Amino acid sequence: MRDLAGSLQAMARFGVFAVVVLAGCTGGGRAPAPAVTTAPDFELTDVNGKTFRFSEGKGTVRLVDFWATWCAPCREEIPMFKDLQTTYGPKGFTLVGIAMDDEGLSKVKPYVDDLQLPYLTLIGNDDVAEAFGGVVGFPTKFLVDREGRIVDNWVGAVPRAVLEKRIQSLL
Repeated sequence: MRDLAGSLQAMARFGVFAVVVLAGCTGGGRAPAPAVTTAPDFELTDVNGKTFRFSEGKGTVRLVDFWATWCAPCREEIPMFKDLQTTYGPKGFTLVGIAMDDEGLSKVKPYVDDLQLPYLTLIGNDDVAEAFGGVVGFPTKFLVDREGRIVDNWVGAVPRAVLEKRIQSLL
């Protein structure tokens, strides 16, 4: 009987874990308020080998998207992100994609080149994800205002209308 009770508890814990993971990968819901209210300054390399420092973009509205090439909701958002960058880039908006693939540049660069992404794509790491207060699923997005404050964040795919309305309100 003790083994059955232990098995049921383990299954219940796994069920809660699965719900959390699936919500993070496909949800599109607003994440809890970010633990970090000011966007951290960080330095990463883009897919072309150029060093990027986040503080260099101060004065612009930035959408920081933690994603991976293997993540279906991440891939589904790419056409929207291309459009958002093209439409709002000239008005002071920058999309910053942070690819979190374990294989790093060898996996991400061909993907970015093939899709001709018009926005900044960086090779991420766990330190940067933690600096934003942690990333619990992909995609995870942080909207940063012109002063460098995180004003919104989401886990999962987000409808274009939601992102566009928030971006427009900050431009």
